[in-house]
Amino acid sequence: MIIGTILRNIKTYSGINYVPISNGHSYCGLVGNNGIGKSSVLEAIDCVFNQKPWNHNIIVKKSGFSTTRPHIVPIFLLKKDCIAENTELAEKISNYVWECEESDFLSQNKPHFNAFVEQRDVLVRDRFKDDYYILPLGLSHDNVPSLSIFNNRSLGEILVESFDKTNQTIQDEYLKNLRPLFDEIIEMYDYIYIPKDIDPENFAQLETREIQGLMGETLQDIVAKCVPQSKIQEINANLNEFIDGLSATLGEYAFRTGGERQVNLRKHDVYKLIIEAYFNIRKLHKKEGDHWLDLSMLSSGEKQKAIMELAYQFLKEYRSETDKLIVAIDEPESSLHMSACYDQFNKLAEMSGMCNQLLFTTHWYGFIPTIEDGCVSVITKSKENNDHQFDLIRVSSYRESIKQSIKQSKGQLPYDIRLKSINDFTQSIITSILTDEPFNWLICEGSSEKIYFDKYFEEIKSSKKLRIIPVGGATEIKRIYNNLQVAYEDFKKEVQGKVIMISDTDAELVNYPVKADLKNLLCYRIVNVEAKRKTTLVKVDSNPVSPKTEIEDSLNGKQFYETLKDFESDYPEIEPIINGIEAPSEEASYFSLDLSPSRQKLLEKFFDIGNIKFEFAQKYAEKIGETYLIPEWIEEIKNLY
Repeated sequence: MIIGTILRNIKTYSGINYVPISNGHSYCGLVGNNGIGKSSVLEAIDCVFNQKPWNHNIIVKKSGFSTTRPHIVPIFLLKKDCIAENTELAEKISNYVWECEESDFLSQNKPHFNAFVEQRDVLVRDRFKDDYYILPLGLSHDNVPSLSIFNNRSLGEILVESFDKTNQTIQDEYLKNLRPLFDEIIEMYDYIYIPKDIDPENFAQLETREIQGLMGETLQDIVAKCVPQSKIQEINANLNEFIDGLSATLGEYAFRTGGERQVNLRKHDVYKLIIEAYFNIRKLHKKEGDHWLDLSMLSSGEKQKAIMELAYQFLKEYRSETDKLIVAIDEPESSLHMSACYDQFNKLAEMSGMCNQLLFTTHWYGFIPTIEDGCVSVITKSKENNDHQFDLIRVSSYRESIKQSIKQSKGQLPYDIRLKSINDFTQSIITSILTDEPFNWLICEGSSEKIYFDKYFEEIKSSKKLRIIPVGGATEIKRIYNNLQVAYEDFKKEVQGKVIMISDTDAELVNYPVKADLKNLLCYRIVNVEAKRKTTLVKVDSNPVSPKTEIEDSLNGKQFYETLKDFESDYPEIEPIINGIEAPSEEASYFSLDLSPSRQKLLEKFFDIGNIKFEFAQKYAEKIGETYLIPEWIEEIKNLY
């Protein structure tokens, strides 16, 4: 898998640019305006894998290669057992990259390293470090292996015996020793790039490298199965018998090849003839009623759809091994109507589960909320110096991620991204619930809620086409509801799917009116009701409005307690919280634990530590499906679908 790419003086990218691509997810998009450099990233990776010609930045023509020295360096995240022959070198580089610090880097490279560290922290959090190599390894323009910004004195001291510490970088003479590791990684993968401006008729020929890559075998391999060597030997024997018979008839004359040794049919020649005579005359057609239409007869949108369908079917039904295949598609929505775009991107999501990684570029943001998981790299340009800027957003919590990115960048994330994240979200949901086979939606506040809901609704996610989307708080749910209900009014009679929104009951309640006649657009809060000693679902604008109730207050009490104990060894502050609790019931955790106000505050403080809410949700979810009762309010939501 490629988690990022460092580009230096490639096409639209001048200087060094670190492009983040993934936090370990196989579904990876690059979004941004026309001409921003989305396609350049996919093209650059194609140069490394498939020896395509390099497209250098204009500065290279002005200043020359010695000054600008272009390079393309993908950063690979590889399971350790993938490397078989160069493990010692891979181990040294990877160990360094997992641990290196800002002080190791030249001042001009520190901003790029810090962007990489944001990803690295997520990978460490998600426990990739122990089982995966992380390897920045690519090529310079002159075909010398490159480490880009990671080529520094600290790594030089690790890799090079008697490294000259007066050097700031590792010299080319030693970098050439990285070639075997580079070749092993490149040969491990098939990288298939489908550019936007590809000629669909030519691309869809069986003899193209891309189609054969998708199939996982060449036409030579296919023909070899149909015409084995034994058959060619038989043909040669029969033909030789015929020639020998002629020679006997002609006496002192004979039909021969030049030289003493007589040349027979070679399998390569036979296979080439069969490919030219059999496969070259066959073109892709689409069935329309009782007729077959040549691909050239289809509209631009239908051609684009046909390419996607071809790739999808090869991966799903034909290719046997896909775990080392990376597919990159440039603007898959090109020339398609919005309703077709929706299906196209869902097909992409399915494809990402069939291969090692799926990369794509797009202008269409509507796919973001419809996908279960993945990463989107938003590419923009700085207003100050016109430099490229990148924001990596996780799809499963995209509104939450965008909200955090805006906060971290002091509101610099472009206005159009924020606007599109609202408008396209609404548009996508409305489009998806109008079809004959509609999607259903559960919109919740945060990532930890999604973890609980994913597990509790595991059985119906597929059968009900249920999408569970965290959006970053009750305020965001309110904003989305207000947008949805306006659009919903226009299509009320056609709505087939259901959208349910679930909020906590906060101390400072986010209240808003909801329309009762929108039967498939429902807004609920969870609230603990003292009189009933249970968590209840209430309409968001109904009573009761207290006590403060979060999802952690509403879980199975016994299961909650057992999960809390799992953290006790690492977090001693838990001990005073659970001290004295011996046999908690399976009521809502708020009632089951029955904590005093002081201990309740300690619990809230514990959940505020770092990433604890997320980690707790994961451990709790692992226990779902055992002997614990499912909370009634969870069953109530499930029944609504």
